[in-house]
Amino acid sequence: MRDSGTAMKRAVQGRTLTTRRKIAEGAIKVLASHGVPGLTHRAVAHAGGVSLAATTYHFATKQDILAETSRTLMEGYLDAFRRLRQRLLANEETAIRSLDDLVARVVATALGRERTRSLAWCELMLHGGRHDEGRAMARRWYSELDAIWAGIAEAFPGPSPLRAAAAIDITVGFTVLLHPLMLDQETVFDLLCGRVGIDQLPGIKALAETSVPRAPSPEALRPRQLETRQRLIEATIDMLVAEGAAAVSHASIAERAGMVRSGPSYYFPTIGSLLEAAQTTMFERAKARYRAGIEAVAVADMDRDRLVDLTTTIFFREVLEFARENVGYYSVWMSAVQDAELRGAVSSALLDQQNAWRRRLVVCAAVAGSPLQLQALFVGKLIRGIVSQLDTTDLSHSREDFAVAVGKSIAGSGE
Repeated sequence: MRDSGTAMKRAVQGRTLTTRRKIAEGAIKVLASHGVPGLTHRAVAHAGGVSLAATTYHFATKQDILAETSRTLMEGYLDAFRRLRQRLLANEETAIRSLDDLVARVVATALGRERTRSLAWCELMLHGGRHDEGRAMARRWYSELDAIWAGIAEAFPGPSPLRAAAAIDITVGFTVLLHPLMLDQETVFDLLCGRVGIDQLPGIKALAETSVPRAPSPEALRPRQLETRQRLIEATIDMLVAEGAAAVSHASIAERAGMVRSGPSYYFPTIGSLLEAAQTTMFERAKARYRAGIEAVAVADMDRDRLVDLTTTIFFREVLEFARENVGYYSVWMSAVQDAELRGAVSSALLDQQNAWRRRLVVCAAVAGSPLQLQALFVGKLIRGIVSQLDTTDLSHSREDFAVAVGKSIAGSGE
């Protein structure tokens, strides 16, 4: 009888674990396609292939589902990296021999085979940057990853100028920057290895020149209408910061802006056009901040050390003073994966950023290599900072990390 009871208990526990795993996998699919605002018990139940009753039984609240989903993703990632370290130590892994190799492999996987899980991870990270509990979760993520990647780095032959934590930041930056471009794996590897630049991708310039429909155009509006249009954009930015791109609708923005329900659609006929306008506004603000920082040093006085100092200073300011707006900005960026209307704006922003980094590097080295890794490091460190609140140790390594990336970009020019 005791054996029968034990077997029955184990069977129940097994069914429970299977159901919870299905729910977490369903949540991953919903997060990847609809973001946190689209995460409901009903949507998760449908995506996970379980009953609504099972979902509400195991997870009383949406936050409970998010916590379980985060745990599932984190355990999966950490286990994969632990196994990689064991293979390296046993000389069973020959394709990855450096942190650069590891970055390329992880990014290609994130943008390819593991796209859905990667998108869910990005959504969770950005959502976490909006509240204390999420930031605590992100700190745990990064702490675990930093420790495991440091252990992996020790298994590589010879020292690396790149810190393991910086390699993680580059990986995150690449993943976020490249997700909306929907690239195939071969193209991703070409980009990461510097064999091709963003501006050389087929169709990227044409895509960057496209724009979502606007009716009426800003030029056709009277001053009072321009004020109303700007109020709608600011309300959208507030919503992006507070909840994310998936929460933006004509109705929600009308309420936030204090307008009638039909008001936003006159200025922005689609949600894509509204998000694009908000993204462009945030990008122009960021560009103005970056430009002000760079112009603090005359072109004739710019050299590698000053570029590293300025990059570090700009990074500190973005993390410490503009963290909330950056959460909103990258929420729009990631939503371009699902919303084709936004890809033109994202492509344009990406090219603009590339050109800006290249101009800075050329001043220091006459001819510069691809600035993509430097750009990825900046974005990855920025996301780490805005979602987990960097501590003194993290900040103290920032200049060192940027110095390595700047040096690699200049070395890529053949200097």
